Amino acid sequence: MKKAIVFLSLIILSCQNKVSEIEPKIEKNDISFFEPSDLGAFGSPTKLVIYASFDECGEWGGHEESFEIFAKKDLNFYAYYKRTKVDCDKLSEFYGKPEFQQPYISKEIRLSEDNIIAVNNYLSKLINSKIKERSPGHAGQTFGAIKTDSTFLINVYDNNKENLDNYNKLLESFKIEKVNYQ
Repeated sequence: MKKAIVFLSLIILSCQNKVSEIEPKIEKNDISFFEPSDLGAFGSPTKLVIYASFDECGEWGGHEESFEIFAKKDLNFYAYYKRTKVDCDKLSEFYGKPEFQQPYISKEIRLSEDNIIAVNNYLSKLINSKIKERSPGHAGQTFGAIKTDSTFLINVYDNNKENLDNYNKLLESFKIEKVNYQ
């Protein structure tokens, strides 16, 4: 009898672990997103900014990327995407100054329903990542999102590869070249 109870307990515990590993995924029929008026459709300067900072130059940082998501008067959402590039060999010239970052890519994109779902999925996974965040020391990657009126803020600083994978999925949805940095 004791063996049966132990066996059932082990099965229940293993099932609980499997359920907790399942990540929520937003589907087309369950889209929740900001209202256009919340992101500037009627003149407000408020935007949702999704950003990433990398550390290919070690503790001096690396390139940066961002999506500024906003709505226009047509009530559609748009994103202005920016990516910089860095030359880590020029650090000695600019030691500690941000001038080693150069604009590389910038473009405006009208968000499709699939893009909005991808943003929602990205933010959901980013929230879970924040809960598991561990400090990487002097060099790490930062992934975050902020609504410029300060009503929404997530900032994750660590070396968890899942964050880069999550960010690359977001880039894929916008048909933007993935970050191949490890």
